[in-house]
Amino acid sequence: MLYKSTRGESPIVPFSEVLLGGLAPDGGLYMPEYLPRFSLDEINSWSELPFYELALKVLYPFVEEEIEEEVFRKLLKEAYEPFDAQDVVNLKKLKDNSWVLELFHGPTLAFKDIAMQLLGALLNHFAKEKGEKIVVLGATSGDTGAAAISACSRHDNVEVYILYPHGKVTDFQRKQMTTTQTDNVFPLAIESDFDGCQNLVKKMFLDSDLKNNKVRFIAANSINWARCMTQSVYFFWSYLKLHELKKELTFSIPSGNFGHAYAGWTAKEMGLPIKRLIIATNTNDVLHRTFLDNRYAKTNVVETLAPSMDISVASNFERLLYNLYDDDSTVLAQNMRSFPEKSIDIPASKQEYVADFFKSFRSDDQEILEQIRTTHQENNYLLDPHTATGVRASNALSNAYDPVITMGTAHPAKFTDAIEKAVPELTSTLPKKVEEAFDREEVFSILSENYDEIKEFILKRAL
Repeated sequence: MLYKSTRGESPIVPFSEVLLGGLAPDGGLYMPEYLPRFSLDEINSWSELPFYELALKVLYPFVEEEIEEEVFRKLLKEAYEPFDAQDVVNLKKLKDNSWVLELFHGPTLAFKDIAMQLLGALLNHFAKEKGEKIVVLGATSGDTGAAAISACSRHDNVEVYILYPHGKVTDFQRKQMTTTQTDNVFPLAIESDFDGCQNLVKKMFLDSDLKNNKVRFIAANSINWARCMTQSVYFFWSYLKLHELKKELTFSIPSGNFGHAYAGWTAKEMGLPIKRLIIATNTNDVLHRTFLDNRYAKTNVVETLAPSMDISVASNFERLLYNLYDDDSTVLAQNMRSFPEKSIDIPASKQEYVADFFKSFRSDDQEILEQIRTTHQENNYLLDPHTATGVRASNALSNAYDPVITMGTAHPAKFTDAIEKAVPELTSTLPKKVEEAFDREEVFSILSENYDEIKEFILKRAL
């Protein structure tokens, strides 16, 4: 399978170049030339497979021209060994026709571990094969950075530099990034917000000074197709656990950068019977307003109790726009060149379909706290603030007779401030992983939002 840019001005490349390239040279996002399609009978035949074997079935078509099947199976199996849950993920029933899919049983207690652990293994595999040093660059509002660092720190051929907004992630999120005590990890606290960090990383990938014959700079953010495709697997897993219901599923997704949601869209396009996706946002509601107004427009960011969703631009939304423009890269490129100064309209011919398949819902901080409190009282189940937006959205928008799964994106222990506000009487016990992170010495660098300063810092160490 080969891959092309959403903006159509870059060469078509194989999977390894997508993995190692991050953004396409024209600034677009890589997309497969086509998606594999699975019949419902074929999908149902996978119901007894362990998670890594299911992942092999779903993902191998994306890599088969460059990785032998047995090698890929080994990479998958090793990637998911650090997970606490027997099946990597876990389905928790809240009430009739309502579940939380717990995606936080990996090393950093966040859903991003599922894709990042595989991405780290793939990077190390191709680094060895190509005789290159891999340098991972990423921006994070909290969870992505920790997941990238965890995934890459145990691989000898990979270095990782993660930019995060100084003072705007939780203590635990920061300590997960700054306490690895490995010499191939460089957490960079940037005096900016998440969007500023992300813009700096995007600029680096378009910088010719970062092109080197022996060092390859790659993206760890959700713009990397490898992450998006991997996240589609647990949509299949959820369906197979509930396929006896013989109903299409609705998924409620706490959404920031839209990578998670686009993975659900991808699963549907590959043949999974998904009825709709509910896009749950916090006060930073760029996606909610997009689906309400059929117009994608940047907003200002405010800090919330759900910091991983504090964004003004949802980078992966470009992938959906590309599909909605019938894969017409020319039209999309024109629109993206003027974005975010100008908004982008969802094509009129697709608005009815989009409105039917995508629903959206917004929750502010007080509503998030109320949902955490209510779910704990009624179900004896503790939500993190991001998952709380998803549960609140599913309660508001789903049909009571249709099965709905809310993506449980993070362990509540990562957000103790919010939990203490919502359930002050609760005496929480931290997982061992959390306690260990808080006890280790922190190592990180604080840098201003100065591109040249950050670039010099990275080049001095990486080259």
